[in-house]
Amino acid sequence: MSAQGIRSFEDIPYNRREILRYAQCPGCSDENMLSVMEECIAECERHASFTYKVSYCVLPALSIDEKSGDIDLDLMKIKSVSLAGNLSGCSQVVVFAASIGPGIDRLIKKYSRLDPVKALFFQAIGAERVEGVCDLFCSSFPDMLRPRFSPGFGDLKLSVQPDVLRITNAAKNLSITLDDGFLMSPSKSVTAFFGIR
Repeated sequence: MSAQGIRSFEDIPYNRREILRYAQCPGCSDENMLSVMEECIAECERHASFTYKVSYCVLPALSIDEKSGDIDLDLMKIKSVSLAGNLSGCSQVVVFAASIGPGIDRLIKKYSRLDPVKALFFQAIGAERVEGVCDLFCSSFPDMLRPRFSPGFGDLKLSVQPDVLRITNAAKNLSITLDDGFLMSPSKSVTAFFGIR
């Protein structure tokens, strides 16, 4: 039996350490760089219109074969040795899609032409925002057994993305679309699996 839902989260505090890590300047103490980061955060607050949403489905793990990588989640059959190892011992699997909306993409595009440093920080802020949503969502499952695992990790191919969006109803709930290479738009979106008891 599967269960489907959507969750929204309110204002999530910014993790500046993570933003700096995503901007590839961890532990940065340069005042000019820190000032640029703060300017970008302020502009996000004014113009990015973040929407912190997750669309998900809880599926029964009917069978997980670690050796062959064959996974049967009732509504979805997958072949991935990496994911099978991650889900080993789990009775249910949460499949989800998370997004913060398209506003940050507009800022990234605008500043890619005007100011590459700011564009880098907007990329980093977007990554920190969507990862924060994923962390909040996952932590709401106290019986979570395994860390989340996304398409593109190990041997789990991006070609599973259409099935993930279909099962989670993410196209309707989050307005996520895929290009021919299975990359998502809005770009700061994540799909993943994690196992629960």
